[in-house]
Amino acid sequence: MARPKEHDEATRERLLEAAERLSVTQGFDAVTVRAVAQAAGTSTRAVYALFGSKEGLEQALHKAMFTRLRDLERARRRCDDPRADLAELAMAYRRWAVERPERYALAMHRFVGQSERPRSEEGVAVSREALDELVQAVERCHDAGLLVGDPEDVVMHLRAIVHGLAEFENLGKLAPDPERHWRAVLSRVLEGYVPEPAAAA
Repeated sequence: MARPKEHDEATRERLLEAAERLSVTQGFDAVTVRAVAQAAGTSTRAVYALFGSKEGLEQALHKAMFTRLRDLERARRRCDDPRADLAELAMAYRRWAVERPERYALAMHRFVGQSERPRSEEGVAVSREALDELVQAVERCHDAGLLVGDPEDVVMHLRAIVHGLAEFENLGKLAPDPERHWRAVLSRVLEGYVPEPAAAA
């Protein structure tokens, strides 16, 4: 009979979640391996066995966060209308941002806001795949003649807009119907990119 693993996937998830929580309240630099282990109800040995080091734990956090975003984006309801599909992509981002606000805050302020933070090659690849979903959706709109302007600028604008919406929702500023606000803002923004003859039609 094979010997069971001492530290399983459930332990790994508890450690990642503990690191998220502690990072939001203390900042990741102040978080210790011992504190993460205690918060997860396990030992420092588990942290080193599963992640190798505190840096390895941070890299795993980065990869796990953006894997979730990529997977939600890819699982979105697909639409034949490129603009509607772009809106659904934004709603997938919304789900990622609000389902675990602590993780979102850490992702934005630790990994997106500080480019020098350690990342694994796998984590970088996953985060690029998540961004590529947006890039490709914008390019489909552009190719269909449904938006004007530089697609790279549109990508940047949309990233800023959904981030602002997510921050407001996580602060409770979009209650009681946050989805209505998301869809209203996205609709107005996407209409603003429509070429004038198409908008008139």
